[in-house]
Amino acid sequence: MSTSDYSARRVGGRVPPWLRDAERARPIPIEVWITGALVVIAAVIRIVVLTNQSYWMDEALTAYEAQLPLGAMINTMVHVETTPPLYFVLIWVWAHLFGTGEVALRSVSLLAGVALVPIAFLSARDLVGPRAGVVAAALVTFNPFLIWYSQEARAYMLLAALSGASFLWFVRARAQPSRRNLAWWAIWSSLALMTHFFAGFLVAPEALWLLWVARSRVAGGAVACVAVVQVAMLPFALIDTGHGVGWIGQIPRNVRVSQAIAEWGVSIMYRRATLDMGLLGGVCLLALVLALLAFGGDRVTRRGAAVAAAIGGAVWLLPLVLGILDPRADFFLSRNVIAAVVPLAALIAAACVVPRARLLGAALALALLVLFSAAAVQVQTHPYLQRPNWRAVAHALGPATTTRAIVAANGFTADPLKIYLPRASWVQNQSVRVRIGEIDVVGDLKRQALQPQRIVLPKQMPVWITPQGDPVPSIVAPPGMRLLARFRVANWLVARFVLDHPTRLSVKQLLAREHQYFIRPPRDNLVFFQRPER
Repeated sequence: MSTSDYSARRVGGRVPPWLRDAERARPIPIEVWITGALVVIAAVIRIVVLTNQSYWMDEALTAYEAQLPLGAMINTMVHVETTPPLYFVLIWVWAHLFGTGEVALRSVSLLAGVALVPIAFLSARDLVGPRAGVVAAALVTFNPFLIWYSQEARAYMLLAALSGASFLWFVRARAQPSRRNLAWWAIWSSLALMTHFFAGFLVAPEALWLLWVARSRVAGGAVACVAVVQVAMLPFALIDTGHGVGWIGQIPRNVRVSQAIAEWGVSIMYRRATLDMGLLGGVCLLALVLALLAFGGDRVTRRGAAVAAAIGGAVWLLPLVLGILDPRADFFLSRNVIAAVVPLAALIAAACVVPRARLLGAALALALLVLFSAAAVQVQTHPYLQRPNWRAVAHALGPATTTRAIVAANGFTADPLKIYLPRASWVQNQSVRVRIGEIDVVGDLKRQALQPQRIVLPKQMPVWITPQGDPVPSIVAPPGMRLLARFRVANWLVARFVLDHPTRLSVKQLLAREHQYFIRPPRDNLVFFQRPER
């Protein structure tokens, strides 16, 4: 007789602790291993491209605010930002721990983007099943729209992650409205509302749904807490006077919808798509998803997909309806509705795993992942699809040897130069005159490939003549100055004019003379001073 024939209970009448633990241990499901691998892949993708691009205008504002004392940061944020304060308080603390470099500031969005992968998995798994969870996790891992905002020092990816967590706990509280599930839903929903106003379009339908399903004091209390947070955030919308978003409503609504559909699929490559291509792509995808669910789905799949469609659809449709009813509140934009990412990923994942059309569903999932991956590679490897490279412009300008004025075309879009150029103040009095010895003019070239003509000035200094219409620096020095250099950096032409004698000039005076510095003056200029390093 072998030892295996003896019952474990015969050893002292008890099951040994090690054997009891072994009996309880279960193998980790394959879908968990796959999701773990997707988390690693998502982290690698986002880390590798984190510093590919320089700050753009809004990120430069984030970097400036993060450098301020806390009180000054809050005062600035209240008057120039259009979102609630959570992200900016978080980024202020983060910056004081890790600095205000690109890696430091963007790492908050990177972490939120990586966290989106398990959140999407758990949400789709709880709604539909493990296979749907894996598909949803894969979709958010490779989506180029989400990769883009995972490398941006703004609140959008934090909004996506917190809204996704709200949706996850809504799914759980809807199935089992326990005190624990409702409490976690209230916490994540409140944090989302403290990050961005558009979180309300996700949280509000969730709250109404939970009140209808639970009909308990606990549910009422959770919803009431979230409502208090929402009301507390409203003053931030009313106080904002300096950084309006009225420009959004000036873009035709159908254009914004088409762009949002295309951008969610191919990121910044949407600029290559026509209006009809975006709308047609969205209609085709929606029709295919609905057809798969209708003809290939079972009861569980359809029910889970319906929940995801209701919440994700509300995030897209409610702001559109609000904009129609009140044009002053027309703020629909692709990045503003990013709160719908997890519900819509769960919806598409449900269609991809329908039991009666598995091959067609798998083909849809594969097609989307190939599209996402190809677009992500295109964006990250083609400079004309990326953010303006102000870091390269600042490097080309080099350190200031004397106090100089920077005159950059296209106004506030050049704000990142203030971050990349040492001792350049963000806010400057336009009437105060500063003694300068140099004026550097940054002219903007069109984004498409150009074939400028190369000519040579006296002393064999090469310059560039560009097609008519671009706001590029003059090749003739204004009176009292001489042209020291004129060179191209990426999509800019830069000219350095040296004054014959250092002169006191103000921002207003330089703006009034802008026609002297450009062949064709731009619509708007940014002028600021940079002092030499000590």
